[in-house]
Amino acid sequence: MPINTEQTLRTLLERQERERQLVAYEIHDGLAQYLSAAIMHLETYEASLPDGPGSVASITEVLRLLRQATSETRHLITGLRPPALDELGIIEAIETLVADARLEINTVTFTHAMQADRLSPETETALFRMVQESLTNIRRHAAASVATLHLATEPDGSIVLQITDDGCGFDPSKVTDDRFGLEGIRQRAELLGGTFQVTSQPKAGTTLEIRLPAAHFPAKKPN
Repeated sequence: MPINTEQTLRTLLERQERERQLVAYEIHDGLAQYLSAAIMHLETYEASLPDGPGSVASITEVLRLLRQATSETRHLITGLRPPALDELGIIEAIETLVADARLEINTVTFTHAMQADRLSPETETALFRMVQESLTNIRRHAAASVATLHLATEPDGSIVLQITDDGCGFDPSKVTDDRFGLEGIRQRAELLGGTFQVTSQPKAGTTLEIRLPAAHFPAKKPN
């Protein structure tokens, strides 16, 4: 029986996304809850301590470490599968990625002009992963100080995602095989029947443009 490469890739991506979701839920419902409970108990204990030498300082340091661990846990959950993607949709989920990117890139702006509040789960997941990979590439390779993202619906109903940075740029014709990020974005776009275009040149920044067809909006409910 011949192998359907596109269907195999789609199945692998769906399975990977489901596994990410399950791990994120396990961390959220397990580790994160224990950390939060430990912080609450220590805060209560800290308030009852006398001002003896080093006693409060020691508890304060433990609390600092626990709060840092909690912050790292939330960051890990967001990277695996942000709750906002399932609960609120693609706009809020991209906002979480932008907030993280601002820790390393001076200016990151995100604008949108969408006709619908929600897209199909498959489309929202693909857009989230493409934004995530793009921002990771900018942080790791572009040395950019400004990045802009825009997500919009075209008059024909198609979806356009554009990501631009003012970084070092590169020659797209000389991209090496180890740049899996760009290839992953291309494959995700093409699996949804869309296109992916890279515009860049050395010392002139980079623009990524993804176009997805209108068919990936959720079906409208009958009146």
